[in-house]
Amino acid sequence: MNEHDSARLKDLLLEKGYVFCDRLEHADVAIFNTCSVRKHAEDRVYGKIGELQKLKAKKPGLIIGIIGCMAEARKDEIIRRFPIVDFLCGPADLDKVPDIIDKIRLGAGHIMYLEGYKSKIIPAFSKNRKTGKTAYVKIMEGCDNFCSYCIVPYVRGRERSRPSRDILDEIKKLIDKGVKEITLLGQNVNSYGKGLKEKINFVALLTKIDKLVHLPGEPIGSPGRWTGCVKINFLTSHPKDASLSLFKTMRDLESVSKNLHLPIQSGSDKILNKMNRKYTVARYKKLVDDFRKIVKNGNVSSDIIVGFPGETEKDFKDTLNVVRELRFGAAYIFKYSPRPITKAAKFKDDVSLGEKEKRHALLLKLQRDISSSKRCQ
Repeated sequence: MNEHDSARLKDLLLEKGYVFCDRLEHADVAIFNTCSVRKHAEDRVYGKIGELQKLKAKKPGLIIGIIGCMAEARKDEIIRRFPIVDFLCGPADLDKVPDIIDKIRLGAGHIMYLEGYKSKIIPAFSKNRKTGKTAYVKIMEGCDNFCSYCIVPYVRGRERSRPSRDILDEIKKLIDKGVKEITLLGQNVNSYGKGLKEKINFVALLTKIDKLVHLPGEPIGSPGRWTGCVKINFLTSHPKDASLSLFKTMRDLESVSKNLHLPIQSGSDKILNKMNRKYTVARYKKLVDDFRKIVKNGNVSSDIIVGFPGETEKDFKDTLNVVRELRFGAAYIFKYSPRPITKAAKFKDDVSLGEKEKRHALLLKLQRDISSSKRCQ
């Protein structure tokens, strides 16, 4: 999602006549697109901003901006710690950044554009979008799940879906530009369609896109109708909303990738309940089993958090056992860190850093061994 937003802002600035520098010291504007999902990401941003103190002293005209989730979640701390920052802009208003820079150049002083995300329409890329063979397409933004550890609903807002005609139009333009692989983005793509006037869900959207990337005039179901030139991926699916209908659609639509990213987060029902994930380990295992039966040679990847408040050694061993049993093709494994605003920030962070690091290393080694053995099969 952040890569998509950065690319969209880059295109907006290029349209305004900006040129991108290879060296920071040559820049007139420096913008940090930030993430607040984990503390490590925030710490890196703070370190990078701190490195600009000397450059700002040498070039007082250098404009420094912080955009994205940290601008929403950490605005007070950023202003207090870094007076060199000229503007803040939330993720819902990135299209305002070129105008913000113009106002600062005219002497407007520090600007905070944090209008929030209520009723925000998700804008498409600029018409002169620069792209290569791959591209991201945002089909929705925000999240209604409120997992206890996650800051996304607070900084990106509640779920808003884009009308299918806008999505199809953007994909058509990308194909015309020579794009061969498109990844559909959403915090929870399975809930696509909520709030739209048109009656549509994610399965129906995939079906429309699949028809779009086929040769015109070829009857559906005839052999050879798909050119094989455009591949459709999607991120991310929430287990509580994943369905047999989705799996069958992935099996039947030629253009749609057979890779399913399905975050489990923990192998302990107790921890899943504290995380407010709204499914059990048994339900998750059944989903993976159904997917593998329906989508032959399909691949499942996952996300896992270790060291969540209250995670005992037994809870962690339950997670290890689930990973051994399900044998993910890949898994992104993270050490828990409290996020501001979230419900879990009020929980006692009772797993020590040393223990988190130990559990992270054990799980990472297990997953690497599994991924390596699957590659050798």
